[in-house]
Amino acid sequence: MTIRRRLVLLFLLFSILPLLAYRLAIDLQHLILTHQASLHQQTVQNLSLILENRPELWGQTRETGQVLSHIDLTQSSIWLVNESGQTQYVMGHLNSELAPKRDIFETLGYRGLQLVSHITNPLPYPFPQSEHPERAIIQAALLGKSRQQYRINQQQEPVSLMSASPLYQHNQIVGVVIFEQGLEQLFRQSLRGFHRLIGLSTVILLLVLAGILFYARTLSNRILLLADDVQHCFSVSQQLQLGPINRQEGYQDELTQLRFTISEMLEKLASYERYLKQLPKTLRHELHNPINRVSANLELLALAYPEQPKIQYAQQGLNQLQALLTALSDANSLEQSLQTHSLHPLRLHRIIAYFESIQQSSPPGLVEIDIDNGLGQDQILAEGFLLEQLIDKLVDNAFDFNDNKQPVRLSLKRAKNQALISVSNSGCLIPQGMENQIFEGMVSIRQPDSSNGSHLGLGLYLAKLIANHHHGQLSANNWPNQTGVIFSLKLDLIDAVT
Repeated sequence: MTIRRRLVLLFLLFSILPLLAYRLAIDLQHLILTHQASLHQQTVQNLSLILENRPELWGQTRETGQVLSHIDLTQSSIWLVNESGQTQYVMGHLNSELAPKRDIFETLGYRGLQLVSHITNPLPYPFPQSEHPERAIIQAALLGKSRQQYRINQQQEPVSLMSASPLYQHNQIVGVVIFEQGLEQLFRQSLRGFHRLIGLSTVILLLVLAGILFYARTLSNRILLLADDVQHCFSVSQQLQLGPINRQEGYQDELTQLRFTISEMLEKLASYERYLKQLPKTLRHELHNPINRVSANLELLALAYPEQPKIQYAQQGLNQLQALLTALSDANSLEQSLQTHSLHPLRLHRIIAYFESIQQSSPPGLVEIDIDNGLGQDQILAEGFLLEQLIDKLVDNAFDFNDNKQPVRLSLKRAKNQALISVSNSGCLIPQGMENQIFEGMVSIRQPDSSNGSHLGLGLYLAKLIANHHHGQLSANNWPNQTGVIFSLKLDLIDAVT
C-alpha cells in the first residue's frame, strides 16, 4: 500500500467522525425532547389538579387570561373535554406563522441532523405522531391514562405536542384536560442553541477534514516528486544521469532539505561512478608500456636462464595482471555497448542450437541438455550475440564450480508466458544471504586457492547487466537437496508481451 493510499484511508477514517458526532447529537436531541416532553406532561397534570380543586379558575382564566399567566397562550392552547369525549372549551391558539429565521450555523445543524436521521433511520421524537392526535389521547385519558402525541402537518413534520391528563372530581373521571404547545415555543430555548452548536461543530470538522486532505495531498505529491527526481537520475542501464533539479521550491521544510541532500548525494555518486568507469582505461593505458618493458626483459632473462623457475613465476604473474586489466576494460566496454544494442525478435531455436554447440565442444558426459518440445519456433525480444555471451558466463561459472559428480545441465522450458533458461551444476553452494550479492561487481565466492588465476567477480555481474538489458529476471538458488546450484533466466515471449 502506497503512502498516498494510506493517507486517503486515514482521511476516510477521519470522515467517519462527523457521522459519529451527528449520531451522538441525535441521541442528545432525543434526550432533550424527552426532558421537554416530561415537563410538558407535568404541566398538563398540574392543570388537571388545579381544575379539580378550584374549578372556578377555569372561567377566570378564560375571561382574563392572567391566572395561568405562566403559560404563553399565544403559542399554546388548553382544551377541556367532557366525559363523552366532546370538547367544551378551548383557550389560546397556536400561531400558524412561519418559524423564526435561523442563523446559518443553526440551519446547518438542523439540516444536518435531519439528513443523518433519515440515513440512520432513528425516531427523533420520543412519542407517536399523527395528523389528529387528539382522538387517541382523549380516548386514553378517559380510561385514566396520561398520553402524549405529536401533531404533524401535511409535510409529515411535527408541529406541536399534545399532552392529555384525566380530570377527576370525587375520584370519578369527569373529563380530560389537553395541553397543546407548538414545537418552536416548546423547544426554542434548548434546541436552537443545540442546533447552533452542532452547526458550528460541523463547520469546524469540515475545515479540519479539508486541511487534512490538503496536507495529505500536498505531502503525497511532494514525495512522488522526490521519487521522480531519483528515478529520472537513472537511465535504462541503471547508470546515473542527473538532470536539473528545481531548487526554487515553495516549501522550505525537512522534506525539501531531504530532496536537496539526495540530489547532492547523487551528484557525488555520479562523479564517483564516472571516475570508476574511467579507471580501467586509465590503468590499462598507463600500465601498458611498463608491462611491455617488464615482459620483454623477462623474455630475455628466460632465454639467458632457461632453467630458472622464478622467471616463469614472474611471467605467470605478469600474464595474470594483463588478464585482470583486460577484464576490467571489457566490463566497461560492455556497459557502454549495451546502450547501442537494440532488441529484435529472436527464435528460441538459436538458443537450442547454441546449447548443442556447447555440449559438442565439451568433454563427453560433462553437459546435458533438457529442452521442452515445440519451443524452437517461439520468439523472444533479444540480441543474439549478447544472449549467447550471457549463457557463456553462466556456463563458465558452472564449469568452475562443478564437482564432476553430476553433469552440468542446460535447460530451456516454458513457464506460463515466459521462456525459462537455466544452467545448473553440482558442487559449491551459494552462501546464505548472497543470492543477490553474487551478481554485483567485484564479488566472488571462490576460494583463494581454487584456481591458478585471479578473479574479479565480473562474470555474473556482466550476465546481470545483459539480463537487465533484455528486461529479464536472472536469479541464483541452491538445489533443494543442497548439493548444487541453479541459475535461471526468465524472458517474456513475444506473444505474452504483445
